[in-house]
Amino acid sequence: MRNKENEAVFIERINKINPKILEGLKEKKEFSFRINRHKAGLEAVEELKKEGYNPKPVEWSEWVYTLPIEDRKKITKSKTYTANKIYIQNLSSIISALSLDIDENDWVLDLAAAPGGKSLIFSEKAKKVSAVEPDKNRFFRMKRNFKEHGAKNIQTYNKDGRFVYKATGEMFDKVFLDAPCSSEAHIDFDEGITWWNLKRVRRFSKLQKELIISAFEALKPGGEMIFATCTFAPEENEESVDFLLNKYENAEVVDVNLPIDNIQKGIMEWEDKKYHPDVSKTVRILPKGAYSGFYFAKIKKH
Repeated sequence: MRNKENEAVFIERINKINPKILEGLKEKKEFSFRINRHKAGLEAVEELKKEGYNPKPVEWSEWVYTLPIEDRKKITKSKTYTANKIYIQNLSSIISALSLDIDENDWVLDLAAAPGGKSLIFSEKAKKVSAVEPDKNRFFRMKRNFKEHGAKNIQTYNKDGRFVYKATGEMFDKVFLDAPCSSEAHIDFDEGITWWNLKRVRRFSKLQKELIISAFEALKPGGEMIFATCTFAPEENEESVDFLLNKYENAEVVDVNLPIDNIQKGIMEWEDKKYHPDVSKTVRILPKGAYSGFYFAKIKKH
């Protein structure tokens, strides 16, 4: 049921962060997909064209394309999709995963991995990927996803990501944490705000602080990690990064130069809190076209 009071609070908060977010949430969307390089090459796009689709390439990758949102359901019946040659994934998710600089010898940890789209991206480059997911149902769907898409270098673990570092120590060359969040980027204004509230934001903020510690502790010195969410709340974004920076002197946020214009640097204060100077290097992707709202920080461990 629509909650007018929560809706007013949400809109007020978003306007403080950036009014363009509300515009993006309300506009007509595209969707995006990438070619699954375990099973196909660029010929997959030609196959889609023969099936009646007209994919548009993005500027920053020859493997990533967009289509009108009206094609979203229809394409899942296409031969190219059912053969697992393409993978439907949001542009914000893809570009954040590609921002982790992976080489062929890297061992990558994906700490909250389901449904597995980012792990599949990492597996196209890395020597080995460890994908962790605590929810049993999501875990088994993720395993099936990896098998169907032909990724043979992903290990899967049905574990709570908050405690992974205790078993591994500083083991991984790269770590990606797309943390569980209040999912503000997925609010549908046609339906109205039904499930969002500030209590939910605070609950996830606490969980994210536990997860970001685990991610950083599991990272090798000299390695890099990305912390990400699909929400706008500073309590879940900038505050989590600020928490890590204040806890570890050997953590440093590094600049990310994205080839897109719908971005905003991390905000430096929210309500009564002021954040660490490095937080200004974090990135908030504003919803636009096939980009959903997203936030991420690239962090180096010295």
